[in-house]
Amino acid sequence: MNFGWVYSSVFIKKYGQLIDSIRQIKPNCKIIVQSIIPVTKSKSDSDEIYNNPRIEEYNELIKKMAKEKNVQYVDVASYLADSSGNLPEEASTDGVHVNKKYCLKWLECLKQN
Repeated sequence: MNFGWVYSSVFIKKYGQLIDSIRQIKPNCKIIVQSIIPVTKSKSDSDEIYNNPRIEEYNELIKKMAKEKNVQYVDVASYLADSSGNLPEEASTDGVHVNKKYCLKWLECLKQN
């Protein structure tokens, strides 16, 4: 997911258009969207773009859009986050990309949903 969008409204509009395009091509397919995974606290505190308040904002937009477009939303973020809403430091070497252990947790979340 690219947070480099200047405006979150443009991001979610484009996301919705993508879903509409998929439906035009494959009208009967089941579309599932998932939340954006949070970053570690150290990454969040040090980055103006890739930070958890921004991720939470985008996740709320995705959740709302999913409801409006009648697609399933899976909240992977809360499944992988610690009690403060951050990706645990142990889950990533760069603060963003999850390691194998957390990829398996992510997979388990998707299987359950």
